[in-house]
Amino acid sequence: TALDDPAGHNPWFPSRRVNIAWRFWNRYMTYLERDFGMPPAVVSNLDELTNMILERIEDPQRDPPWDRRGMVVGSVQSGKTANYTGLICKAVDAGYKLVIVLAGIHSNLRAQTQLRLDEGVLGFDTQKSRRLNADNRWVGVGKLPGDRLVIHSLTSSAENGDFNKTVAEQIGVMLGGDPVVLVIKKNSRLL
Repeated sequence: TALDDPAGHNPWFPSRRVNIAWRFWNRYMTYLERDFGMPPAVVSNLDELTNMILERIEDPQRDPPWDRRGMVVGSVQSGKTANYTGLICKAVDAGYKLVIVLAGIHSNLRAQTQLRLDEGVLGFDTQKSRRLNADNRWVGVGKLPGDRLVIHSLTSSAENGDFNKTVAEQIGVMLGGDPVVLVIKKNSRLL
């Protein structure tokens, strides 16, 4: 079930989807089927569901200003992680440059979410490095054969790997260039 308000939304996905190179999504889809053992019918359903969500967020190429927000809700063990991981892959493929995941209020849950995105989106262990480089330890989708897909993280899967001012000043990643993912706690000071 989807609830949305189409006010201010410019439909974009049906006309652009055939021209998007689905590199992150295809890599994640291969990982789910080959390494995670997810049946192809389940992956196909996830593909349709994430398309339905992506269609409701705004075109990353649309001239600002625009404001579009969303939330995915589901029961325990209902596939929420696969859903938002797939959606992040597709959003990056579509041109989004900054993805922020709000992952609860506890450090261990934030770190667990980051670990899942290391495996499903980034492809490298963010405890070793938050930037894609030759010294990364490859995990999840990063172990698949093929080209490395450029994406960075301003957070890590370490228990204390949340975003902070020091990281922002020292990481050396410019927003608006390569895609960047952050997994942060729901903390008003941090936000």
